[in-house]
Amino acid sequence: MIRLRKFFWRILGIDYFQILKKLDYTLLRDDQYSDKGFRTYDNGAKVWRWTSSKLKIGKYCSIANNVNFIVDEGFHSMSKITSYPFINNLTVDNNLAEIRDNKSQREGIIIGNDVWIGMNVIILPGVTIGNGVTIAAGSVVTQDLPHYVVAAGVPAKIIKNKHSEEIVEILNQISWWNWGSKLVKERMADFYILDIPAFIEKYSVQA
Repeated sequence: MIRLRKFFWRILGIDYFQILKKLDYTLLRDDQYSDKGFRTYDNGAKVWRWTSSKLKIGKYCSIANNVNFIVDEGFHSMSKITSYPFINNLTVDNNLAEIRDNKSQREGIIIGNDVWIGMNVIILPGVTIGNGVTIAAGSVVTQDLPHYVVAAGVPAKIIKNKHSEEIVEILNQISWWNWGSKLVKERMADFYILDIPAFIEKYSVQA
């Protein structure tokens, strides 16, 4: 679909990337290239993009106010000589268009399930964040984060593992976020009453 759109825009003399540049960012709730999982909510998060790169967010994620997802590099890193994005800021002739289309940059963001992202967090392109992660307010995430860690800082670093590797593996096998809304409601009290060992004992066999 994207290729077809580019083709018709080119026939009309419209540069697809110049159109995207004028938009710069959209609210997460309005971004057509973002996939947001069931029950995930945000309080005005922004998606910054200059391409159609995907932002994929899992289920039951909590995204605070003014979180910024930067889903691609905006062509800043495509030259070894300069960081200036000529391709994105000047009229692109056929030669540069070919270079742009065949040169890779960091693009896309993947967020797991049950992730809590604090206020004013910035997540950079190419990052994958695992299930059950908590990211402290004001952090800048530049690298992948594994399942069930707490990360904070600029750049964000892991400051705590929530559980042992064995428990993380079992929780990912249980994958409560895939239970379905009716089952989650029926078992909701267990999220608060049970501790981790009891939760695992009750649900690991049933998962």
